[in-house]
Amino acid sequence: MIIKKLLLFFIICANLTTAQNFLPLKVGNQYQFKNYWWVDGPGGYYDSGTDYYALTILSDTLIDGEVFYRFPNTGSYSPFPGNFLFRYDSLNQKIFIRIPNDDTTRLAVDFNTPADSQYISYIRGEPKEFISDGLSFQTVLGDTHSVYSMKYYFQGIEIPGHVYYYSDQIGLYKYSYYWSPGMGASSSTHTLISAIIDSVIYNPLTLQVDTLYPVMDRPADTFPFLLTIPYSVSYYPLIDSFYLSAEHFREDTLVQSKEFEISIYNPHITFYLEGLEAGDIIKLKATITDTSIYNNRDYYPDSGWVIINVLPPVSGVESGDGPFTYKLEQNYPNPFNPTTTIYYEISGRQKVELKIFDMLGNEVATLVDGEKPAGRYEIKFDGSSLPSGVYFYQIKAGTFVNTKKMVLAK
Repeated sequence: MIIKKLLLFFIICANLTTAQNFLPLKVGNQYQFKNYWWVDGPGGYYDSGTDYYALTILSDTLIDGEVFYRFPNTGSYSPFPGNFLFRYDSLNQKIFIRIPNDDTTRLAVDFNTPADSQYISYIRGEPKEFISDGLSFQTVLGDTHSVYSMKYYFQGIEIPGHVYYYSDQIGLYKYSYYWSPGMGASSSTHTLISAIIDSVIYNPLTLQVDTLYPVMDRPADTFPFLLTIPYSVSYYPLIDSFYLSAEHFREDTLVQSKEFEISIYNPHITFYLEGLEAGDIIKLKATITDTSIYNNRDYYPDSGWVIINVLPPVSGVESGDGPFTYKLEQNYPNPFNPTTTIYYEISGRQKVELKIFDMLGNEVATLVDGEKPAGRYEIKFDGSSLPSGVYFYQIKAGTFVNTKKMVLAK
């Protein structure tokens, strides 16, 4: 049993150093990075932020019978500065580099270097003595991979100035930079969040519009109303555009079209179109796009449009038409900010109470308290003085009691 365990251990160790590809190189391979940075300067100055950027292998070049690949230059602190050319030697498990205006092929990374051993690397364009952290197994983009890391210390600084992490099958997936010149310090950490490598997708970013709420036929005098556009996304800062397209038709003729910009932080809009009449049709479609390597674009609905039919206005308070029944309808709009309309019917003369309650059952407003004849009614509710949240409105008319929920979203 001990011999079998030792054999397994040696096999694992051997697999860590053979048949690996720590820098898959192919024109078109794409990488999406997240970079968190901070600057701590003299005089109490401090700033920080998070940037997202994409790296794409741009081209390949044949030099002395070997193929080198070029990444774009994304700045002096980037993992691949200066439009350097890279070549991965899979046989010897090394990365070689060609620096601009230099005809010499130089060593960038040696994956054979044992942990705690040092060697000279030109990964930054000039010779620096890196320390190897060796090979290990780590989780990268959701899967377990063989990982190699190495670090470089600036003179007099205890924190590593450059640290590189390479993953088998994926390549460079993390790079951190730290610099402290004496009067302050700065740092940036680049972390791979997704990739497309040789047509294989790693950790795809998601973007989706879920629905439009509420979308229903409504009387002309219930516009404007608060329209909510729920959505989901992997990384909010990558959203490029988010908007609602609206088309207004009357008897098959396009009267007007309009686009409403939607905030990613508050995806609600006060929806209104000028000159609506009973019988008009409104078509709606929401679109969201991002700037990721996937160029995601999503719609709601997936095809076509959602339709709102404009109905005749509701007469103010009472209607003598009939017959009527006992009914409490959902308020419009819902969610609302800060006003909404509640509709109800009673089939005979009754004492009517219509009250608003909070989540704890506390009464916060009385809208109706008195005798009413049979009819259909509407009543406006203004929630300006109340905090955002879930509320309930309840009607009591004779033996008829009904309660519905509404949402105040400021």
